Amino acid sequence: MKKYIKRQNQQTIGEALEYFMKTNGKQELIWEVKAEEAWQTVMGKFFEKYTEKVEVRNRILYVKINSPAMRQELSYGKTKILNNINEQLKVNFLLDVKVF
Repeated sequence: MKKYIKRQNQQTIGEALEYFMKTNGKQELIWEVKAEEAWQTVMGKFFEKYTEKVEVRNRILYVKINSPAMRQELSYGKTKILNNINEQLKVNFLLDVKVF
């Protein structure tokens, strides 16, 4: 049986995709998706039922909330939400959070 020798330049598919995205200027797209996912992780299941839409444009997280009371409560804690999401991402990506 033939043994295969691991080459120096081998990498996982994830590493190859990450390299491809970085070299083609698409890294920001990855951070946008991760930020949208971080919203659900940070805010939890409770806010999931009030959240209609989450999207990132120009490093600003836009969140559409279907309850006026929840929208008002979230607007008071925007700074804390922003810090928690950036902490979850382990990079200071988001500049602001807009709740509407």
